[in-house]
Amino acid sequence: MTNQKAITGLPDENIIAKRYAQALFAIGEEQGLEQEFSAQLGDIAVALAEDEGRLAKYLSQGRLPVFQQKNLAQEVFAGQIHPLLLNLLFLLLDKGRGGYIPALPGAYQELLDEKAGILAVTAFCARPLEAGQEADLTAAIAKFCGKRIRLYQEADAGLIGGVKLIIGGAVFDGSLSKQLEKLEESLVNAGI
Repeated sequence: MTNQKAITGLPDENIIAKRYAQALFAIGEEQGLEQEFSAQLGDIAVALAEDEGRLAKYLSQGRLPVFQQKNLAQEVFAGQIHPLLLNLLFLLLDKGRGGYIPALPGAYQELLDEKAGILAVTAFCARPLEAGQEADLTAAIAKFCGKRIRLYQEADAGLIGGVKLIIGGAVFDGSLSKQLEKLEESLVNAGI
């Protein structure tokens, strides 16, 4: 998951997507469909990303009238996803909020994780962590937070080394770049 976020750059994307995801999650809990909805939202995310994101653009940028957007969603997803989920897509399209559809899977997964006591953490690294490093980092964060961890890695070419973590909205910057920045600040403040 990219962790999550700001996929389309729409204002308040995460807030709005989370509201719709919460409504879907409540229905899923009530009807025992949480995992089915999660899997199908994953399928939607894959479909939206295919072909350089053309489907996502058609559903989000208002290039097509709403009835054509809904017909396209019907063609692609009917019989592939639960009718309640398809109706949610139609609702978003009717309200001119098709641009929020790509953020739904991540928002829904956050709700599933929260229910299961899992904390999503994004680790920004200069290069991918090796399996042992990832396991060690996950274990250290789990010990620190007292929760099970779902670790997502993001490449950040601007980092020289180390790792920057986003845990529950808080940023923990242990990158070498940040440490050098602090050292420089200390030297400037000391008049050196």
